[in-house]
Amino acid sequence: MKLSEVFAQLAYGELAQMGFVNSTLDGINPTKYAQMTGHVNLGLTALFRRFNLKEGRLTIALSPNKFTYPLSSLSSTVFVPMAGIAGFKDDIHKIERVYTDSDFELALNNEADEWSCFTPNLTTLVVPQEIVNRERDIPDELKTSNLKVVYRANHPHIDYVGTTFDPTTIELELPPSHLEPLLYFIASRINNPIGMTAEFHAGNSYAAKYEKACQELEMHNIRVDRGGQNTRLIRNGWV
Repeated sequence: MKLSEVFAQLAYGELAQMGFVNSTLDGINPTKYAQMTGHVNLGLTALFRRFNLKEGRLTIALSPNKFTYPLSSLSSTVFVPMAGIAGFKDDIHKIERVYTDSDFELALNNEADEWSCFTPNLTTLVVPQEIVNRERDIPDELKTSNLKVVYRANHPHIDYVGTTFDPTTIELELPPSHLEPLLYFIASRINNPIGMTAEFHAGNSYAAKYEKACQELEMHNIRVDRGGQNTRLIRNGWV
């Protein structure tokens, strides 16, 4: 899906009467590109945070007696380069799963499991002392030098670059199933500052439509398939 398709849908529908439409009535006026790009970025972040639409992967090197690992490019955590995966881009919404070098999945936030890792916040991993220091009495499958982290990732940020900005060349990683709530999110943000008009609050109305559309998607359980490509979506277990 191109960014221009999102702009076209807004021009045909939610923003048709808002002064954002271009002269041919099939897209957004270029003078509004910077403003609209900001709204789109926020909407994509909201959807990728709420839904598991994209998974990222990274590997961290365990250091003796270091048990807390902030997953940030500004931290002292050592990230191991992974073949075919670009450098870490600070795009974590939530840590989803953790594996050893041998691909054994560790428990996460399970107080009943003595070898469980924990996430005190969404982007920090705490690892048991016994695993970090590779103590002799732990099971063999837990002996590892690195941990592979799978996380719920954000959509790549769309940068507005002035007069060379072309929405027809910008590919979004948003599945068509989630286009409608994105449109409602943007419409809500644009209308909210206007407030009440003739006892009607358009911003609140679009916010309610956004929430309803999201709840319907949650009901259909559209999510990332854990077994294949990290952007492959499934519905209720079926492709």
